[in-house]
Amino acid sequence: MYISSIFLKNYRNYKKQDLQLSPGINIIQGANGQGKSNFLESVYNLCFGRPFRGFKEIDLVYRGTPYYYLQGTIYLQQRCYKVEVGYEIEKKRKIFKINGRKDRSNSLAGRCPVVFFVPEDLELIRRGPEERRRFLDREISQIAPLYGEYLSRYNRVIYQKNRALKEKKLSRESLKNLIKAWNAQIIHFGSRILQKRAYYISAWSELASRNFGLLFENEQQLKISYKSFLQKDLLTGDLSEIELLFSIEIAAKEEEEYIRGFSIVGPHRDDLAFLINGCDAKRFASHGQQRSAVIALKAAQIQYYHQQEEKPLFILDDIFSELDEKRREQCFELLAKAEQIFLSITKKEKYLDPIFKKFSCFSFFHVQNGSITEIKENGNDRLFY
Repeated sequence: MYISSIFLKNYRNYKKQDLQLSPGINIIQGANGQGKSNFLESVYNLCFGRPFRGFKEIDLVYRGTPYYYLQGTIYLQQRCYKVEVGYEIEKKRKIFKINGRKDRSNSLAGRCPVVFFVPEDLELIRRGPEERRRFLDREISQIAPLYGEYLSRYNRVIYQKNRALKEKKLSRESLKNLIKAWNAQIIHFGSRILQKRAYYISAWSELASRNFGLLFENEQQLKISYKSFLQKDLLTGDLSEIELLFSIEIAAKEEEEYIRGFSIVGPHRDDLAFLINGCDAKRFASHGQQRSAVIALKAAQIQYYHQQEEKPLFILDDIFSELDEKRREQCFELLAKAEQIFLSITKKEKYLDPIFKKFSCFSFFHVQNGSITEIKENGNDRLFY
């Protein structure tokens, strides 16, 4: 997959921008605060029809303008798609079109193999379980469009249930009847979330373990597992079996939930565990080992897409400035599996030279105050700002 052109109007700090892109590597260079991340996020928005970081649509609109509009040409599975994404403030209306026709279901979502690597991902192991769940939900939603719908419905019901449990405004009997209805929905949507998470974590873990072994010449072992209230082997069963086990568990905790005032059973309480040589990486691994584990996981995501016979698009937002030389080299190894790469940097450094040698097709762009200019060749050298 790759994007051959993109047009931005009234998007974040871009008033109007039109770019021609190529497969291979596209370097986006500029000082902090000039619009590098905004541009990379527009690429994500174009592919999936939604913001990367969960921004509200109104926050994406250039200040003082009534709407934003994105248009691009995406080559996917040997077909060409003209994609349009927009939002109107006054009507609070989101528009998504493919080849000129409205597509409310966003049929490209789940088919676009995109891996987005941001600096906060490097701290995934050190952060709390909520951050790891958010990471999981973001990544799986890209592959499995229905997952996002399950998650939205599940979170809505959990919110309603928690609010009722906390406030306790209803009689115990009335609350019990409401919770019974809510639990049926929690079990239905939650079981599907559990099943998807378990499947993709298992697929990524196998690849990530292999990657980590190669990075450390098999002297260290990485295992990524899903920490759930249900045992791992039970999550690989039929959906009806997961629903049954979920219903038994949630019924057993009914009284405790009433006393504590919130829901304590479900995928909203689960976590993603990283083990290095059998030990919890969060507690016992060095910072460098933790970052290498995350790099191995991102590589696994790219490889998973590659197994589906579609080379992915890889976006790295100012990642290399956060890494030491060894882990930069590890990241370099990821790039070869991608069809197209967008890499943002603040300035040219010598450590980037090996990247340029790997690719026969690469482009340079300079970003300043919400305006992007392609940097042309000057003999054998390129001009960097």
